[in-house]
Amino acid sequence: MKIIAKVLSVSLLCIFAAGCKPKADPLQEVLGAYILRGQEGTFRLYRIEKIDSTSFRTEFERRQNVFDLKLREETRLYDDYVRQNKPKNAERHWEAIQRTHEVIKGLDSLRAVLAGRMDEIAYYDYVFSGRSDTDNTYTEFTDAYASITPALEVIALTAERKDLHKAGGRAIPGYLQMLGEE
Repeated sequence: MKIIAKVLSVSLLCIFAAGCKPKADPLQEVLGAYILRGQEGTFRLYRIEKIDSTSFRTEFERRQNVFDLKLREETRLYDDYVRQNKPKNAERHWEAIQRTHEVIKGLDSLRAVLAGRMDEIAYYDYVFSGRSDTDNTYTEFTDAYASITPALEVIALTAERKDLHKAGGRAIPGYLQMLGEE
């Protein structure tokens, strides 16, 4: 009887172990898809740690600061070329000033549309280590950085933490379309 119980319990354990597959980590899946970008291969995530989060309000402030700085610089260059009597250069910067004003207006419109969501998280920043393997190459990621939206869209992947927020505007719905990008 003891032997039958042991065989039965071992058999049941094997059946349960075979039927219980570990659930895939959604962050591993989304990072793998982003890193492989349609190539045949695998991505294995060794570790991942959330290091920060950014609200829509903070991201709008960052974008606003970027375009305010661009506007000031383009205006300074325009004024310099006007003083130097270089109309072609001045015209190029005048056009950049006009485009920047349009972007700032577009940001204001997007902010108004998202007014009720300003304190929601736009994206999370992560530090991770992993490895991708394709048919002919492999890449090790050691302390790489990624920004990922709550909807699991990778908006930035970089080796330097300071570069994470350069693409943060992509988390704002309509931002890329406003800029005329896809």
